[in-house]
Amino acid sequence: MAIPKHIKSLPVGTPVNLQLLSSSAGEFRKAHPSASGRPYDKVVVGAAALQHASGSPSQTPRILLLKRAPREPYYPNVFELPSGKVDPDDPTLKHALFREVKEETGLDVAEILAELEPMIYSTEKSTTGAAGEEVLVSKSAIQLNYVVSVSPGTIKLSADEHSESCWASEADLAGLDITDAMRTVIREAFQWASSQ
Repeated sequence: MAIPKHIKSLPVGTPVNLQLLSSSAGEFRKAHPSASGRPYDKVVVGAAALQHASGSPSQTPRILLLKRAPREPYYPNVFELPSGKVDPDDPTLKHALFREVKEETGLDVAEILAELEPMIYSTEKSTTGAAGEEVLVSKSAIQLNYVVSVSPGTIKLSADEHSESCWASEADLAGLDITDAMRTVIREAFQWASSQ
């Protein structure tokens, strides 16, 4: 996925921008507008939860992936990172990241290890206008992604959102249904893990 010019490309192993993580969604929108110059409609945070097989850093790294529920309107049955929208109640992006990982997996973020390139996308849906006509609504979104470690525990999925989870190695990605943009983010997380 090509990153638009208004978002700086991050080298592998980029340290976490703590100032950015302490921003609210509103502060982020003002400081980092979309390519059109308008604020993003939606700010999303995503976590590449990293684990090493057998608990040893020398072993093959694995990343936690969640399979979207079959009834999801966007990308049903497709694997993704634990992620979600930053809510107005979230005081900071960091709070949103920790909350989303907990809500979607039942696990706690132990540490934020690295910042990955953002994923920029738009969503479209049809709604009915005031005069009964069909209206297409398009929203811009940016997903800020981080490599994290999580506390040990049992994964507890929200059945409304995800149907299964797996700890996938980079070799496992070929056999999983993942969007190209998400695959790029996951591969960057594996690159970071390999560089450590």
